[in-house]
Amino acid sequence: MTEKLGYQLIEDLGGFEIRHYPPHILVSTSEPGSMATAGNQAFRRLANYIFGGNNAGKSIAMTAPVLQAQKEAGFVTSFVMPASMSLSQLPSSSDQSLSFAQQPGGRFAAVSFAGLASQTLFDSKATWLRQQLSDRQIEASGQAIYARYDGPWTPFFLRHNEVLIPLQG
Repeated sequence: MTEKLGYQLIEDLGGFEIRHYPPHILVSTSEPGSMATAGNQAFRRLANYIFGGNNAGKSIAMTAPVLQAQKEAGFVTSFVMPASMSLSQLPSSSDQSLSFAQQPGGRFAAVSFAGLASQTLFDSKATWLRQQLSDRQIEASGQAIYARYDGPWTPFFLRHNEVLIPLQG
């Protein structure tokens, strides 16, 4: 069973949730291009790292979700590292495009949906979620993060996706 980034449900607001995520570690890389193109290229590099293509030759368990956030002319794609690992335990990489960061966690709004996750669908869900936050006077504090939980072998109607938006406080 794939380890998933845990969270504490703060409030279910009917259609979306407010969650608190604990601190966690991300291994990330940036790629230019569309969500699909950038995601595919980045996924290969990140998968190579966790499947032993690191300086220690050590395999690291795959976790979920895979995260993407739009940056300038492309996307940053990130793998969440297992909760049992610390930043100091991660093997280094000769791939200079990979970065390692301890994330502080915090409060996020989250909307979940099924299906094939295109940039158009993620963007529309992010717009909807921002409107819901605005209607309830909940202040966002950053850009949307797109989360995919399932691999390409999962039938499209069973795929679990989310849009996460960081919140103030």
